[in-house]
Amino acid sequence: MKNQHLKKLFSFLLFSLLTVYIFAAAGGGGGGSSGGGDGGGSGGGEIIFWIIRILFEIIWRLPFPINVIVLVIIAAAIYYFYKTSQASSGLNSIPTSSYSASKKDITLPQSFVSKNTDFNVSLFKEKVRTSFKEIQNAWMLQDLSSVRKWISDGMYQRFNTQFLMMKQIDQTNEISDINIHNVFIDDVETDGVFDILHVGIQYTMYDGFESGKYTQLNDGGPSSLTEYWSFIKKSGVKEKDIYHSNNCPNCGGQLPANGGETARCPYCSTITYLGDYDWVLAEITQADDYLNSNSKFEKQGKFAQRILSQIKNKNDFSLQNLEDKASNGYMQMMTAFMLKKPETARRFVADNLYAKIESKIKTEPNYLFFRLYLNHVTSFDYFQKDNKDNIVLALKRSQQRIFIANPDKPTFENVITSQNEVLILSRNINAQMPKGSLYAHSCPNCGAPIKDTVDTKCTYCTAQLNSTEFEWIISEWMTAAEYETWKKTDAPTLANNKKLDDLDELYDVRDYAFNNMMVTIAADGVFAKEEMDYANSIAKKWNYSTDKLQGLLDMAKQKELVIRMPENPKKKEKIIAQMEKVANLDGNISIEEAKILNDLKSVNW
Repeated sequence: MKNQHLKKLFSFLLFSLLTVYIFAAAGGGGGGSSGGGDGGGSGGGEIIFWIIRILFEIIWRLPFPINVIVLVIIAAAIYYFYKTSQASSGLNSIPTSSYSASKKDITLPQSFVSKNTDFNVSLFKEKVRTSFKEIQNAWMLQDLSSVRKWISDGMYQRFNTQFLMMKQIDQTNEISDINIHNVFIDDVETDGVFDILHVGIQYTMYDGFESGKYTQLNDGGPSSLTEYWSFIKKSGVKEKDIYHSNNCPNCGGQLPANGGETARCPYCSTITYLGDYDWVLAEITQADDYLNSNSKFEKQGKFAQRILSQIKNKNDFSLQNLEDKASNGYMQMMTAFMLKKPETARRFVADNLYAKIESKIKTEPNYLFFRLYLNHVTSFDYFQKDNKDNIVLALKRSQQRIFIANPDKPTFENVITSQNEVLILSRNINAQMPKGSLYAHSCPNCGAPIKDTVDTKCTYCTAQLNSTEFEWIISEWMTAAEYETWKKTDAPTLANNKKLDDLDELYDVRDYAFNNMMVTIAADGVFAKEEMDYANSIAKKWNYSTDKLQGLLDMAKQKELVIRMPENPKKKEKIIAQMEKVANLDGNISIEEAKILNDLKSVNW
């Protein structure tokens, strides 16, 4: 599309040059000459520049006011072509499919409305827009202090880990021209003491990454995306707007402009981001994760109720809150591996797990992440043992790394790999109601602030911080294979006794394959009928909805999908074979498709 407009502009300028030249010659303004001007091998932009230069030389010789009139006409025409090109560019507008432009709010369930009588959709959406823009700016500055009061501990730690990663590779992210096209409430959940609103945000912006250390990572440009943001608030509490006021929602005192790590009120010590006063951001899910999900297991209310019925301390229990704590602790562990500093995760894990982390870090190669994110963290089982409640959580991690055994010759992973892991969080059955939280940087025993992540004892009351007496602690961390072995050998009676494969694996074999098929189809920019028919047949066979297929197709067209692979070698072989099949459907594997396949085969898995 852009090339078409360039050709039109080129033709117009040539016509203008000829017309003005003839007019000048006929009007006695001087003939003028172009000189040599070898156009062979020049780009379109260079030729257009040459034409414009000649035009101005000729116009300069025209008599007044004719020269002014001609200049105005040409300037107006150039502006028209520019605006038309901008409006037609796929990078400057979100797709017009059902996936993007037509998304509307769901009807809020009566159970939600009756508990939240003061809820105002318009005001809530304004909070979403405010948080979105301010968080983008905070991300660009790599400083969350100004938005800390709106984001949960788990989200804060995810962001913070990303900043640490970016600092290691001297990376900046320039963001500008943010334009939010649509905000819609996509889903509503209730989980323990929390209500959860899942909100779709469709937006365009300029998004550019630059690394001072590894220029290979430089990337970016205009982007058109949809993200799903999840906000939580305790059920039934009246909203006190923390988005458009800088006053403490509890005592009314002035909150510091720099919220630091805890965004704590300096007068009454209130923490704003626990969902006690207003909606706070607890999760961000990319559209490809959202659309690729082929759910086989969902977190049922019955499961939460079953756990709740067995847990003695029910007042602060919520699976959403627990998963947020798990995300926080896990990202602290990943930071420890990246920095080669096990003490970074010390107070979030049990003593036996800390010894395992310490030993594992010593044997790990030196690497940095340039992509690391959690696709999902999901509670899926429960058991009691040694006088403790234990929640089993499955998580999906996706990553790309830079191996730096030789800093002068770093090795870059060229695809995103994902893996399933299991965390177990434990707390005493007769746990006291906590007065703070490890994950909110406050002592669970006395509520005093914790000065440093590496502290294992409260400096005020001397309580052991990584104790299960008050707080949920990560007691186990296992690979999927280790988990299956544990179930067969050491596991006590489990409440659900689900296999890990029964969980919603965000990227199962078919999910990886389907995602990568869409990338392959879009690689050459040609969507052959055979390819699209095959994609539709696979979508039906694998129970993907039409909306999901169209959404993935839109993203593939805009190059917003990337190749993803699991760590399991057998799964990789199946996925590559599936990709080869779809690439050859039209009887011709394009250069672009061949490159994708060859790159995958050349990876030393």
